[in-house]
Amino acid sequence: MTDETWFRIVQEVAETDLTPHDWCRMVVLDKLDNEYGFSKKERLLFQQIVRTQFFVAYGFQMLADGNLTTEEWKKMRTYAKEKADYLAKQSVADFQSRMQRNVQQITS
Repeated sequence: MTDETWFRIVQEVAETDLTPHDWCRMVVLDKLDNEYGFSKKERLLFQQIVRTQFFVAYGFQMLADGNLTTEEWKKMRTYAKEKADYLAKQSVADFQSRMQRNVQQITS
């Protein structure tokens, strides 16, 4: 590991109770357990895409139902901003579930 990489890790854990070694272990286990390998930039982009999909799907549905008000739109925006991680994880879980069903259908 280069000094520059080590410095970046130290910066990443600076405001946590983790040691650099604990943080590295946690990151590796998280990547292995969740089977997603997004970089920070990729994760941010993915979250933006998922939030946009959320806005389009629910926004148009509320609009079609006649329930979309300025207040409801603000609530949706706040929810999507605060729950971006949840929405992204749910999207990945839904995708994995669809992929498993496709594999099962092909092998049946």
